[in-house]
Amino acid sequence: MSKHSSISTSVIKRLPRYHRFLKELLRQNIVRISSRELSEKMHLTASQIRQDLNCFGGFGQQGYGYNVEDLYHEIGKILGVDKSLLLT
Repeated sequence: MSKHSSISTSVIKRLPRYHRFLKELLRQNIVRISSRELSEKMHLTASQIRQDLNCFGGFGQQGYGYNVEDLYHEIGKILGVDKSLLLT
C-alpha cells in the first residue's frame, strides 16, 4: 500500500491549483508565504491548505510559512511534472 493511497480526490484536484499559484508567486519573487496569505489568494482556509499539504509531508515551518520555491518543486514532483519544469 502506497503512503499516498488514502489521500482524498479533493486534495489531489487542488494540487495543480497550488502549483499554478506558487509559480505565479515565484514570478513575483516571493520567497515565502504563510498558509494564511496563501489562503487569501486561493480563497481556501489556512487550515485546509495546511491539511492538504500535510498529506504529503511537512513542507512549512510554524512561524515561518512555506518556502515558495521548495513547495513549488515538491508539488511538481508529486504531480510528476518536475522533470519538464522550467520557470519562464
